[in-house]
Amino acid sequence: MKKMPKALQVIIKLVISCAFFFVLLSFVRGNELISVFSRVNWPFFGISFAVTLIMFNVSCTKWKIILDLKTTQLSYWEIVKIYLIGSFFSNILPSTVGGDVVRSYYAGRLIDNQSFSAVSVFVERFSGIVFLFILVFLAPLFRVELYANPYLYVPAAAGLSCAAMTLWLWKAKNPFRIPNTIAEGIFSALHRLSGKPSCAWLAKPAASLEKLYRSIIERLKKLRAELQIATGAVKQDKRFLARLILLTVFFYILTWVNVYTTFKAFGVEVNFWAICAVVPAIMFVAHVPVTFLGNLGYFESVFVFYFLLVGVGGAESLAMGLLLRLKMLCLGGLGFISYLIYRQKHRLALIKGEFPV
Repeated sequence: MKKMPKALQVIIKLVISCAFFFVLLSFVRGNELISVFSRVNWPFFGISFAVTLIMFNVSCTKWKIILDLKTTQLSYWEIVKIYLIGSFFSNILPSTVGGDVVRSYYAGRLIDNQSFSAVSVFVERFSGIVFLFILVFLAPLFRVELYANPYLYVPAAAGLSCAAMTLWLWKAKNPFRIPNTIAEGIFSALHRLSGKPSCAWLAKPAASLEKLYRSIIERLKKLRAELQIATGAVKQDKRFLARLILLTVFFYILTWVNVYTTFKAFGVEVNFWAICAVVPAIMFVAHVPVTFLGNLGYFESVFVFYFLLVGVGGAESLAMGLLLRLKMLCLGGLGFISYLIYRQKHRLALIKGEFPV
Protein backbone atom coordinates (compact mmCIF):
# COMPACT_ATOMS: atom_id res chain seq x y z
CA MET A 1 0.00 0.00 0.00
CA LYS A 2 1.38 3.40 -1.05
CA LYS A 3 2.14 5.73 1.85
CA MET A 4 0.18 8.98 2.03
CA PRO A 5 2.36 12.08 1.26
CA LYS A 6 3.28 14.09 4.36
CA ALA A 7 1.83 17.30 2.89
CA LEU A 8 -1.54 15.57 2.40
CA GLN A 9 -1.41 14.24 5.99
CA VAL A 10 -0.92 17.80 7.29
CA ILE A 11 -3.81 19.10 5.15
CA ILE A 12 -6.14 16.32 6.37
CA LYS A 13 -5.21 17.00 10.01
CA LEU A 14 -5.76 20.74 9.48
CA VAL A 15 -9.23 20.05 8.08
CA ILE A 16 -10.02 17.79 11.06
CA SER A 17 -8.82 20.52 13.49
CA CYS A 18 -11.09 23.08 11.80
CA ALA A 19 -14.00 20.60 11.92
CA PHE A 20 -13.55 20.11 15.67
CA PHE A 21 -13.51 23.86 16.28
CA PHE A 22 -16.59 24.31 14.07
CA VAL A 23 -18.48 21.72 16.13
CA LEU A 24 -17.26 23.30 19.38
CA LEU A 25 -18.40 26.79 18.38
CA SER A 26 -21.77 25.43 17.26
CA PHE A 27 -22.37 24.31 20.86
CA VAL A 28 -20.96 27.49 22.43
CA ARG A 29 -22.53 30.82 21.54
CA GLY A 30 -19.99 33.55 20.81
CA ASN A 31 -21.37 35.95 23.40
CA GLU A 32 -21.02 33.26 26.12
CA LEU A 33 -17.34 32.75 25.31
CA ILE A 34 -16.72 36.51 25.20
CA SER A 35 -18.45 36.85 28.58
CA VAL A 36 -16.11 34.22 30.08
CA PHE A 37 -13.02 35.92 28.63
CA SER A 38 -14.18 39.29 29.97
CA ARG A 39 -14.03 38.16 33.60
CA VAL A 40 -10.38 37.17 33.83
CA ASN A 41 -9.05 36.88 37.37
CA TRP A 42 -5.51 38.15 36.84
CA PRO A 43 -3.94 36.79 40.07
CA PHE A 44 -5.16 33.27 39.21
CA PHE A 45 -4.16 33.86 35.58
CA GLY A 46 -0.59 34.38 36.79
CA ILE A 47 -0.80 31.42 39.20
CA SER A 48 -2.00 29.24 36.33
CA PHE A 49 1.10 30.07 34.27
CA ALA A 50 3.29 29.50 37.34
CA VAL A 51 1.82 25.99 37.76
CA THR A 52 2.63 25.22 34.11
CA LEU A 53 6.23 26.30 34.66
CA ILE A 54 6.47 24.07 37.75
CA MET A 55 5.12 21.13 35.71
CA PHE A 56 7.69 21.82 33.01
CA ASN A 57 10.50 21.89 35.58
CA VAL A 58 9.29 18.62 37.14
CA SER A 59 9.52 16.99 33.68
CA CYS A 60 13.04 18.39 33.19
CA THR A 61 14.10 17.15 36.64
CA LYS A 62 12.70 13.70 35.90
CA TRP A 63 14.61 13.50 32.63
CA LYS A 64 17.82 14.69 34.30
CA ILE A 65 17.78 12.01 37.01
CA ILE A 66 17.39 9.40 34.25
CA LEU A 67 20.29 10.83 32.23
CA ASP A 68 22.41 11.01 35.40
CA LEU A 69 22.31 7.21 35.63
CA LYS A 70 24.97 7.17 32.89
CA THR A 71 26.37 10.67 32.65
CA THR A 72 26.36 14.00 34.44
CA GLN A 73 27.58 15.88 31.36
CA LEU A 74 24.30 17.73 30.88
CA SER A 75 23.53 20.56 33.28
CA TYR A 76 19.98 21.25 34.34
CA TRP A 77 19.96 24.45 32.25
CA GLU A 78 21.05 22.47 29.16
CA ILE A 79 18.18 20.02 29.73
CA VAL A 80 15.71 22.91 30.09
CA LYS A 81 16.82 24.31 26.71
CA ILE A 82 16.53 20.93 24.99
CA TYR A 83 13.10 20.27 26.53
CA LEU A 84 11.90 23.68 25.36
CA ILE A 85 13.06 22.89 21.82
CA GLY A 86 11.15 19.60 22.03
CA SER A 87 8.04 21.61 23.03
CA PHE A 88 8.50 23.79 19.95
CA PHE A 89 8.53 20.76 17.66
CA SER A 90 5.57 19.15 19.44
CA ASN A 91 3.24 22.13 19.86
CA ILE A 92 4.05 24.70 17.17
CA LEU A 93 5.83 23.14 14.20
CA PRO A 94 3.46 21.16 11.90
CA SER A 95 6.02 18.41 11.53
CA THR A 96 6.04 14.63 11.71
CA VAL A 97 9.24 14.90 13.77
CA GLY A 98 8.04 14.67 17.37
CA GLY A 99 9.46 16.53 20.33
CA ASP A 100 10.70 13.29 21.95
CA VAL A 101 12.76 12.43 18.86
CA VAL A 102 14.25 15.93 18.87
CA ARG A 103 15.14 15.72 22.58
CA SER A 104 16.77 12.34 22.03
CA TYR A 105 18.82 13.70 19.13
CA TYR A 106 20.08 16.80 20.96
CA ALA A 107 20.94 15.00 24.20
CA GLY A 108 22.58 12.16 22.25
CA ARG A 109 24.83 14.61 20.42
CA LEU A 110 25.92 16.24 23.67
CA ILE A 111 26.65 13.03 25.61
CA ASP A 112 27.90 11.23 22.48
CA ASN A 113 25.54 8.33 23.13
CA GLN A 114 22.40 8.33 21.00
CA SER A 115 21.25 4.91 22.22
CA PHE A 116 21.20 5.85 25.92
CA SER A 117 19.68 9.23 25.08
CA ALA A 118 16.82 7.43 23.35
CA VAL A 119 16.41 5.13 26.38
CA SER A 120 16.30 8.14 28.74
CA VAL A 121 13.55 9.82 26.71
CA PHE A 122 11.65 6.53 26.54
CA VAL A 123 11.83 6.00 30.34
CA GLU A 124 10.82 9.61 31.07
CA ARG A 125 7.83 9.47 28.73
CA PHE A 126 6.74 5.86 29.19
CA SER A 127 6.80 5.97 33.00
CA GLY A 128 4.26 8.80 32.79
CA ILE A 129 2.09 6.89 30.32
CA VAL A 130 2.05 3.74 32.47
CA PHE A 131 1.08 5.80 35.53
CA LEU A 132 -1.70 7.36 33.45
CA PHE A 133 -3.00 3.86 32.58
CA ILE A 134 -3.36 3.18 36.33
CA LEU A 135 -4.72 6.63 37.16
CA VAL A 136 -7.43 6.58 34.48
CA PHE A 137 -8.74 3.40 36.13
CA LEU A 138 -8.57 4.66 39.74
CA ALA A 139 -9.36 8.39 39.40
CA PRO A 140 -13.17 8.04 39.08
CA LEU A 141 -13.08 6.86 42.72
CA PHE A 142 -13.08 10.59 43.54
CA ARG A 143 -16.63 10.62 42.11
CA VAL A 144 -17.71 6.97 42.25
CA GLU A 145 -20.99 7.58 40.41
CA LEU A 146 -18.99 8.40 37.27
CA TYR A 147 -18.09 4.70 36.90
CA ALA A 148 -21.67 4.24 35.64
CA ASN A 149 -20.89 6.48 32.65
CA PRO A 150 -19.45 4.65 29.60
CA TYR A 151 -17.26 7.67 28.81
CA LEU A 152 -15.48 6.99 32.11
CA TYR A 153 -15.67 3.23 32.51
CA VAL A 154 -14.54 2.49 28.93
CA PRO A 155 -11.30 4.53 29.29
CA ALA A 156 -10.91 3.04 32.80
CA ALA A 157 -11.15 -0.50 31.40
CA ALA A 158 -8.83 0.42 28.53
CA GLY A 159 -6.30 1.91 30.96
CA LEU A 160 -6.35 -1.18 33.15
CA SER A 161 -5.96 -3.41 30.06
CA CYS A 162 -3.02 -1.33 28.80
CA ALA A 163 -1.35 -1.51 32.23
CA ALA A 164 -1.82 -5.30 32.35
CA MET A 165 -0.55 -5.65 28.79
CA THR A 166 2.54 -3.60 29.62
CA LEU A 167 3.26 -5.77 32.66
CA TRP A 168 2.80 -8.94 30.59
CA LEU A 169 5.04 -7.59 27.83
CA TRP A 170 7.72 -6.68 30.38
CA LYS A 171 7.69 -9.77 32.59
CA ALA A 172 6.54 -12.74 30.43
CA LYS A 173 9.28 -14.98 29.02
CA ASN A 174 7.59 -15.30 25.63
CA PRO A 175 4.69 -12.80 25.53
CA PHE A 176 4.07 -13.26 21.79
CA ARG A 177 3.67 -17.07 21.72
CA ILE A 178 -0.08 -17.19 22.51
CA PRO A 179 -1.16 -14.24 20.29
CA ASN A 180 1.01 -15.55 17.41
CA THR A 181 -0.54 -19.04 17.69
CA ILE A 182 -4.06 -17.57 17.63
CA ALA A 183 -3.22 -15.16 14.79
CA GLU A 184 -1.62 -17.87 12.66
CA GLY A 185 -4.76 -20.01 13.04
CA ILE A 186 -7.03 -17.11 12.05
CA PHE A 187 -4.90 -16.04 9.06
CA SER A 188 -4.51 -19.63 7.88
CA ALA A 189 -8.30 -20.07 7.94
CA LEU A 190 -8.82 -16.76 6.10
CA HIS A 191 -6.31 -17.70 3.38
CA ARG A 192 -7.96 -21.11 2.89
CA LEU A 193 -11.35 -19.45 2.71
CA SER A 194 -10.18 -16.80 0.24
CA GLY A 195 -8.93 -19.62 -2.03
CA LYS A 196 -12.53 -20.57 -2.77
CA PRO A 197 -14.05 -18.79 -5.81
CA SER A 198 -17.03 -17.50 -3.81
CA CYS A 199 -14.76 -15.91 -1.17
CA ALA A 200 -11.95 -14.59 -3.39
CA TRP A 201 -12.80 -11.06 -2.23
CA LEU A 202 -11.39 -11.96 1.20
CA ALA A 203 -7.81 -12.27 -0.11
CA LYS A 204 -6.97 -8.57 -0.04
CA PRO A 205 -8.53 -7.75 3.38
CA ALA A 206 -6.88 -10.85 4.88
CA ALA A 207 -3.46 -9.83 3.54
CA SER A 208 -3.91 -6.25 4.84
CA LEU A 209 -5.01 -7.55 8.25
CA GLU A 210 -2.02 -9.88 8.45
CA LYS A 211 0.33 -7.05 7.49
CA LEU A 212 -1.19 -4.82 10.18
CA TYR A 213 -0.81 -7.57 12.80
CA ARG A 214 2.86 -8.14 11.87
CA SER A 215 3.48 -4.40 12.12
CA ILE A 216 1.88 -4.22 15.60
CA ILE A 217 3.90 -7.22 16.80
CA GLU A 218 7.14 -5.64 15.55
CA ARG A 219 6.33 -2.44 17.43
CA LEU A 220 5.55 -4.42 20.59
CA LYS A 221 8.84 -6.33 20.24
CA LYS A 222 10.66 -3.02 20.01
CA LEU A 223 8.77 -1.78 23.08
CA ARG A 224 9.73 -4.95 25.00
CA ALA A 225 13.39 -4.49 24.05
CA GLU A 226 13.27 -0.87 25.23
CA LEU A 227 11.65 -1.94 28.51
CA GLN A 228 14.41 -4.48 29.12
CA ILE A 229 17.15 -1.94 28.33
CA ALA A 230 15.45 0.60 30.60
CA THR A 231 15.17 -1.97 33.41
CA GLY A 232 18.89 -2.69 33.13
CA ALA A 233 19.70 1.01 33.40
CA VAL A 234 17.37 1.52 36.38
CA LYS A 235 18.90 -1.37 38.37
CA GLN A 236 22.15 0.59 38.70
CA ASP A 237 20.63 2.94 41.30
CA LYS A 238 18.07 1.56 43.78
CA ARG A 239 17.00 5.02 44.92
CA PHE A 240 16.30 6.04 41.36
CA LEU A 241 12.96 4.21 41.04
CA ALA A 242 11.56 5.90 44.17
CA ARG A 243 12.53 9.34 42.85
CA LEU A 244 11.07 8.54 39.42
CA ILE A 245 7.73 7.47 40.95
CA LEU A 246 7.58 10.48 43.27
CA LEU A 247 8.22 12.92 40.42
CA THR A 248 5.62 11.18 38.25
CA VAL A 249 3.00 11.32 41.02
CA PHE A 250 3.83 14.98 41.70
CA PHE A 251 3.46 15.79 37.99
CA TYR A 252 -0.04 14.30 37.83
CA ILE A 253 -1.10 16.11 41.01
CA LEU A 254 0.04 19.29 39.29
CA THR A 255 -2.11 18.45 36.23
CA TRP A 256 -5.17 18.62 38.49
CA VAL A 257 -3.97 21.87 40.05
CA ASN A 258 -3.24 23.22 36.56
CA VAL A 259 -6.81 22.64 35.36
CA TYR A 260 -8.26 23.98 38.64
CA THR A 261 -6.25 27.23 38.53
CA THR A 262 -6.97 27.64 34.81
CA PHE A 263 -10.71 27.51 35.53
CA LYS A 264 -10.18 29.95 38.42
CA ALA A 265 -8.40 32.30 35.98
CA PHE A 266 -11.87 32.91 34.50
CA GLY A 267 -13.64 33.00 37.87
CA VAL A 268 -15.16 29.55 37.27
CA GLU A 269 -15.73 27.42 40.38
CA VAL A 270 -15.32 23.70 39.68
CA ASN A 271 -15.26 21.02 42.36
CA PHE A 272 -11.62 19.93 42.72
CA TRP A 273 -12.57 16.25 43.20
CA ALA A 274 -14.58 16.34 39.97
CA ILE A 275 -11.43 17.59 38.23
CA CYS A 276 -9.42 14.75 39.80
CA ALA A 277 -12.02 12.24 38.58
CA VAL A 278 -12.19 13.26 34.92
CA VAL A 279 -8.78 14.75 34.01
CA PRO A 280 -6.96 11.37 33.72
CA ALA A 281 -9.67 10.12 31.31
CA ILE A 282 -9.33 13.37 29.35
CA MET A 283 -5.55 12.96 29.12
CA PHE A 284 -5.95 9.32 28.10
CA VAL A 285 -8.47 10.08 25.34
CA ALA A 286 -6.65 13.25 24.22
CA HIS A 287 -3.47 11.20 23.57
CA VAL A 288 -5.06 9.76 20.41
CA PRO A 289 -3.15 11.50 17.55
CA VAL A 290 -6.11 12.87 15.60
CA THR A 291 -4.79 16.29 14.52
CA PHE A 292 -1.48 18.14 14.55
CA LEU A 293 0.05 20.93 16.68
CA GLY A 294 -0.60 19.06 19.91
CA ASN A 295 -4.01 17.74 18.76
CA LEU A 296 -5.35 21.22 18.00
CA GLY A 297 -9.14 21.29 18.13
CA TYR A 298 -9.52 17.71 19.31
CA PHE A 299 -7.74 18.47 22.61
CA GLU A 300 -10.15 21.31 23.42
CA SER A 301 -13.17 19.24 22.34
CA VAL A 302 -12.29 16.44 24.75
CA PHE A 303 -12.08 18.89 27.65
CA VAL A 304 -15.45 20.46 26.82
CA PHE A 305 -17.15 17.08 26.44
CA TYR A 306 -15.86 15.59 29.70
CA PHE A 307 -16.51 18.65 31.82
CA LEU A 308 -20.08 18.78 30.54
CA LEU A 309 -20.44 15.39 32.28
CA VAL A 310 -19.71 17.02 35.65
CA GLY A 311 -21.91 20.06 35.05
CA VAL A 312 -19.42 22.65 33.75
CA GLY A 313 -20.69 24.82 30.90
CA GLY A 314 -19.26 24.48 27.40
CA ALA A 315 -18.09 28.10 27.17
CA GLU A 316 -16.23 27.86 30.49
CA SER A 317 -14.55 24.58 29.53
CA LEU A 318 -13.61 25.88 26.08
CA ALA A 319 -12.08 29.04 27.59
CA MET A 320 -10.13 26.86 30.03
CA GLY A 321 -8.95 24.57 27.19
CA LEU A 322 -7.87 27.54 25.08
CA LEU A 323 -5.85 28.94 27.99
CA LEU A 324 -4.18 25.54 28.42
CA ARG A 325 -3.38 25.70 24.69
CA LEU A 326 -1.97 29.21 25.07
CA LYS A 327 0.34 28.01 27.83
CA MET A 328 1.61 25.14 25.65
CA LEU A 329 2.15 27.59 22.78
CA CYS A 330 4.10 29.91 25.10
CA LEU A 331 6.42 27.03 26.02
CA GLY A 332 6.74 26.22 22.33
CA GLY A 333 7.52 29.89 21.62
CA LEU A 334 10.30 29.83 24.21
CA GLY A 335 11.47 26.62 22.54
CA PHE A 336 11.63 28.40 19.17
CA ILE A 337 13.83 31.11 20.69
CA SER A 338 16.03 28.40 22.25
CA TYR A 339 16.21 26.66 18.88
CA LEU A 340 17.33 29.85 17.11
CA ILE A 341 20.09 30.66 19.62
CA TYR A 342 21.23 27.06 20.18
CA ARG A 343 24.83 26.27 19.27
CA GLN A 344 24.99 25.85 15.50
CA LYS A 345 26.94 22.58 15.58
CA HIS A 346 24.15 20.91 17.56
CA ARG A 347 21.16 22.59 15.93
CA LEU A 348 18.70 20.36 14.14
CA ALA A 349 17.87 21.42 10.58
CA LEU A 350 14.20 22.04 9.77
CA ILE A 351 14.66 21.50 6.03
CA LYS A 352 13.05 18.31 4.77
CA GLY A 353 15.52 15.46 4.38
CA GLU A 354 18.13 16.89 6.77
CA PHE A 355 16.91 15.14 9.90
CA PRO A 356 19.49 12.54 10.93
CA VAL A 357 18.37 8.91 10.89
